[in-house]
Amino acid sequence: MKFKISALFACSLFLLASNFNLTAGQESATTWSRPQQVQRQVKPKRVFRSKRYRTRPKVQTAPLLTVQYRVMIKRPDGSQGESSLASVFHENDLLRLGVTANQDGFLYVVYQKEGHDGQVMFPDSRVNHGENFVTNNQEFILPPIECPLPNPDQCWYKVTDDPAQEFFIIVFSRDQITDLPNTAGRPNSAVKQTLSSGVVKKEIIDDYIRNARIQDYKIYGRPSGSTTSSSRYAVWITNTNRRDNEEIVLRVPLNKGS
Repeated sequence: MKFKISALFACSLFLLASNFNLTAGQESATTWSRPQQVQRQVKPKRVFRSKRYRTRPKVQTAPLLTVQYRVMIKRPDGSQGESSLASVFHENDLLRLGVTANQDGFLYVVYQKEGHDGQVMFPDSRVNHGENFVTNNQEFILPPIECPLPNPDQCWYKVTDDPAQEFFIIVFSRDQITDLPNTAGRPNSAVKQTLSSGVVKKEIIDDYIRNARIQDYKIYGRPSGSTTSSSRYAVWITNTNRRDNEEIVLRVPLNKGS
């Protein structure tokens, strides 16, 4: 790969430890689909797109924004499975991420090395027709299992020994965000050789992170009664603020061992 992704999604454990109390299995599974009354907010650089409403309602009945993540791992010995986010990943481990949203919305995934611009991971021209509008309960595997690279191991994120701090930025929004990429180009030789489909300036990333209401987010283990894609290690992130439930924005460090 042209850029180095390491210890994906174990990163969430660091965020949990520093900002949240993990309440695995204690949250009702109805959080995923139970309608709530949320106040809609008009924010800059947003475009309202809805099949249900002509204009953005002042109050909308919809579930609280929630995203599920799960990690798939392929180890150097060839064994495969799912991995706990509490795990420390090591050089040459290969990882994939499964992402599922609890409702229709716009998903953005960006990789960033500390102090640099970010590389767009989703939308990806090989996934969802290159669009970042996602529907509820639809899991997206990144990188895609069926990708055009000749070596199957290139269709994973490879953990490296690069000592630089790396981050993974996840944004899920009710409205389309205009200064983040919303489509990926058609597959071409450049796309086939890299997981990146674009660049997000460091200043844009910093602005979203600075304005994120992290205190409103609840991170917890997937409830046992959930009907989402099965995983004992899956993690849910919910924006619990009903007065500002427009998006989830997270910047989490990628954790890797020596």
